[in-house]
Amino acid sequence: MSKILFRDPNVTIFQSALFQTNSTVIRTDDVVLVVDPAWLPEEVIRIREYVDSIREDRAVFLVFTHSDFDHVIGYRAFHNVDKVFMSEAMADNPNKEAIVEQMREFDQRHYIKRSYPLEYPEADFKVYRDGVQYRHQSTKIAFYLTPGHTADSMMLVVWQLGLCLAGDYLSNIEFPFIDYNSVAYEQTLEKLPRIHDRNWFTRLIPGHGDPALTIADWLKRRTESLAYIYALRESIATDTPFDANSLWSRYHFPLLQLKYHEDNIARMRREFEEGLWTWNPDVALEIPDNVPSGEVPKK
Repeated sequence: MSKILFRDPNVTIFQSALFQTNSTVIRTDDVVLVVDPAWLPEEVIRIREYVDSIREDRAVFLVFTHSDFDHVIGYRAFHNVDKVFMSEAMADNPNKEAIVEQMREFDQRHYIKRSYPLEYPEADFKVYRDGVQYRHQSTKIAFYLTPGHTADSMMLVVWQLGLCLAGDYLSNIEFPFIDYNSVAYEQTLEKLPRIHDRNWFTRLIPGHGDPALTIADWLKRRTESLAYIYALRESIATDTPFDANSLWSRYHFPLLQLKYHEDNIARMRREFEEGLWTWNPDVALEIPDNVPSGEVPKK
């Protein structure tokens, strides 16, 4: 069963018993935002019941930060939703059926029955570029494309609350899980201060783990994420051992997370061989001339 990890007058974070996955409900004067409702059916229904209890005459918006199945599995539990938001890349994801199949396999493997169907979300509002804004009465939301973890990741900032919803970035319990591209991941981390400067958020909620409630906290996590990427690149480029002991002293679930670390090594080694990044000890990352500025290299 989920627990309420954090609550203030506007923000409630429901954290699943699985993988410390966060589902966030935000209430403004005009809107109830539901971000990435997840995991187990009882947890999702509890979120829906809470949304119903606070909705009154507000619009209800569902927001999906990316297409990983654990973040979209609660989609069809919600009724009378006014709009569904996601990135254009997520809306156009060619692997929708495979993601739905992952949901089915998860439920079958754990003998889970749900009172709602498992479906891939359909978008009413597609975010196609950085800085896209959506206003509903006095509520203002800004969206930013943040590929790296997945190709279709995005973040959003709720202006009135100084709050960023980061998806699967800047977790205090996970190092970067790079399922798409490490160059794109690094560019997303480099983009974060610019997002902050344009929107001035102080608090940040990751997809897993604890919220960062100060600027210093999420900046520290950003530095730790960059340090992991650079250390792994140095290890690959110089053919020297990676300091795994240091990694597991910082992150405490190696039995599961070792696979993600090994996947990162394999992905980044392929990127290095393909020339998507080079290693320079004086300049942590150099993007080759064949990668235009702002363009995400292909795998």
